This record gives sequence, C-alpha cells and structure tokens, in this order.
Amino acid sequence: MAAGAAALTALIVLALALFSPRTDTSSLSPPQFADATAPPGAVSGVVTATVETEPVPHPSDAADDVAIWVHPTDPSLSTVLGTDKLDGGGLGVYDLAGQQLFFYFDGNLNNVDVRYNFPLGDARVSLVAVTNRADPPSLIFYRVNVNDRSLSKAGEVLLVASGVEEPRGLALYHSAVSGEYYAFVTDFGTNIVYQFELDGASGSVTARIVRSFDPGTMSEGLVADDGLARLYVSEEDVGIWRYGAEPGEGDTRALVDGVISEGGHLTPSIKGTALYYRSDGEGYLIAASEGAGNFLVYDRVENSFLGNFEIRAGNGVDNVNGQDGIDVMNLPLGDGFTRGMFVTQDHVNTDAGNGNSGNQNYKYVPWQAIANDFDPPLTIDALFDRRTIGAPGAP
Repeated sequence: MAAGAAALTALIVLALALFSPRTDTSSLSPPQFADATAPPGAVSGVVTATVETEPVPHPSDAADDVAIWVHPTDPSLSTVLGTDKLDGGGLGVYDLAGQQLFFYFDGNLNNVDVRYNFPLGDARVSLVAVTNRADPPSLIFYRVNVNDRSLSKAGEVLLVASGVEEPRGLALYHSAVSGEYYAFVTDFGTNIVYQFELDGASGSVTARIVRSFDPGTMSEGLVADDGLARLYVSEEDVGIWRYGAEPGEGDTRALVDGVISEGGHLTPSIKGTALYYRSDGEGYLIAASEGAGNFLVYDRVENSFLGNFEIRAGNGVDNVNGQDGIDVMNLPLGDGFTRGMFVTQDHVNTDAGNGNSGNQNYKYVPWQAIANDFDPPLTIDALFDRRTIGAPGAP
C-alpha cells in the first residue's frame, strides 16, 4: 500500500510538471550581482545642513527632485533647481542662499536633470529637462540664460503617442561614444524605463524612443554616469540596478545593493540617486533611502558599499527625513560651499529657529561635512568639471 501510494504521488508530480502552465523566461536577463559587501569601517555618519530653500508653493507632498546647475564663469552664481509636482506646480530656481529667484508654473513637474553643451540650433546651451505628469504627460525642456540665471522654454515632447502614461523618474545622459544626448524616463503607470534620443537641431528639442526595458516593480529614481556609460535605476522595494546607458545595451543588469531583508543595506522606499565625479575617474554613487531617512554611499566604479549618513537638525536648519530626490556637486561653489555641495528634498519642513517652515523644501550640505564624517574620509576633489562633458573637442 505504501509503495503504491508513493508511486501514485510520483505520477501526479510528473503530470503537473509536464502539463502545468509555465512562465516564459526566455526574454528575461538573469540578475548579475555586483559586490555590495560592507568593508570594515563602514559608518553611520551624522551631518547637518547649512542652508535650506524657501518652501515650494504647494502644501502636502509637493517637492520631489532637485538638480544643481553650475555657472560657467562664477560658481557662486550657481543655482539649484527643484520641482513642485502637484497640480499647478512647476520648477523653482534657487540661489546658494536658498532664496527663490524664479518659479515656472508649467505643470505637475516631477523630476529634473541638467546637462551642459547641448546643441540647440546654432548654440551650445545648458539644458534642463523635467518630467511633466499633467494631462497630457510630457517632457519639458529649458535652456539656462546665463546673464540672469532664468530659464527659457526649449521644447516640449508630448508622450501619449509613445505610450508613456505617467512620467516621473528622469536622467539625462551624454554619450562619449556617439556624442548624442539622451533622456531616460520611468513610467510610473507601467514601470517601463524609456530611453529617448534628443535632437535640438531645429532650435527646439525633439525626442525619439531608442530603447525600453522593464525593471520589474515600482521604479522612479534614475541617474546616468556619462563617464562610465552606466544607468542606475532604483526599484523602490527591491534595490538599485546598474544597466548600460548606451541605446544598444538591452536589459542586462547587475544588482548594486538590495534591501536589508535580502542581505543588502537599503530600506524601502529607495528613491533618488546622484553621482560624485572625481578627476581620477573614480567617485561615489549616493542613494536616498526614504524608509530609513538616510543616504547610502557606494564606490562609483566597483559599486561597493562604503557607509551611510543622516542629516540632523543644526545651524538653524531642521533635520531631513522621508527624502526623495538628491544631487551632489564636487566643484567649489563660492562661500559656504567651497568644497562642493550635496542637496536633498526634505519631506517634513519644520522650524529649527530660522522661521523657514511649512511646505516641503530642499536642504544644502557642504560636501566636506559628509566626506570628513567617514572613516576613512571620502575624497574631496574639485578638479573634475562636468561642464566640459559634451563640449566641442572634449573626450
């Protein structure tokens, strides 16, 4: 009886294996894992911001992403660009003291990025791109007017025909291989990442899709490494993925780091990422962990985990928590940021003594405060100038 029952069980298992529906995995690239091991001396650092911007116009969860633009001749005149993603929102331009210089009420603007030397008509300009979640969804482009640091519209690409339902994440990329400029966009409706090739020959930016792939589940944060031709995608509940940034790279990827429950260092939701460039080709990848209220730092080349830091209250500026978009700059930016600057969105903007509270805003931290809080310290390198990327004759 026992032998007969065992034989019957084996036949049932075999039948299920042969005739049950199967998922076709032939088109999926298997994950390739990069080294995410914490070395001895990985730290949990604490720093304080020194400046915060004026609050964005709308209450609730309005501020989202941020980008630093560096002035071509006077870095102290550099600006920070920050979005307000709610209905009737737009893009703010802030100086290094956090004062709002301009605000453009152009839509539900979600994520923002900057690249230099973009060929627009007969000129080379600093190009600002933002994702617009309003109906109809679009990519909006601006050029920076150096004389007064204002922005002028440089084109808008409607995304309905491209199948993009809700554009959120955004990263610009300049290819050292082809010289072309690209925009990566995450669609929050489908989780698909689209790569657009940009063209400014007519004097207004146009775009065409050259690649798309599906990272899996909800993804927003993006950053592209122009020097190493990489794209980093934050899958919010899973980890940070590294893809090739060239349009022919397909969907091959490596997991830089995962969530703590899977043996990684990240706490969901995993949000914005930023790159610190060094003159020796090295640098750092920085990621915002919204769930833990901290920021994680990785080696730019090997992607090994180096440590993390938090931004607490001090200098009359409140602490940062629930953060979303971030950016970092290695170049000296004048008084207060002579060794570079890190900028982040802050989810809850309370009054720490300067009277600046209420709606969400953005916080500035001197890079040396972060670098020197690590053991061993992170590098402070003011020699690499990302304003040369894409310049005529530049490598």
